[in-house]
Amino acid sequence: MKQAWDATEKHIMEFKEELEKLIENLPKSAKFHQQTATLNKLWKKVQLSLNEMDQYITPVKSIEVKCKLLEDASFTQSWKFWKDYLNEQHGIFMRSRAELMSLKRLMEFSDNNPQNAIRYLEFAMGRMDKNFYKVNETEQPKKPDAINSKPFVLKLPEKYNTPKVDVLEGLTN
Repeated sequence: MKQAWDATEKHIMEFKEELEKLIENLPKSAKFHQQTATLNKLWKKVQLSLNEMDQYITPVKSIEVKCKLLEDASFTQSWKFWKDYLNEQHGIFMRSRAELMSLKRLMEFSDNNPQNAIRYLEFAMGRMDKNFYKVNETEQPKKPDAINSKPFVLKLPEKYNTPKVDVLEGLTN
């Protein structure tokens, strides 16, 4: 995008130079000076617009991503796999600042343990999530009699019971 923008800016400047050469060769009159002044005002507006657009076209420079977890070879491989997964599955391309903050968050979750961090990444990918989080693997043991217990039935007081009507036999309860 930046290269295309620079080429457009170059073409506009070439056009300006050629227009100025043409204006020098034209006969000068009062009306000509008036038109030249109008063209100069418009040209200044074009230049201002170009300068304003430049801030949106010029990309922000990446920062270097450093993290203790990346010193571990198996984590580095898993981290690359995670970034590829995000791009493939969710269309997310992780830029340097987002990557740095994600690694910081992962360091907190994993207590700087690369194996825990790998587990969290794998867990998130297995669930097809686009975010990772700390996994709590403690489960509550199931009560053995909960399987065999009868369903809970709540009996309402009599005033809430409505009589059932059978059209053929009359009232029954």
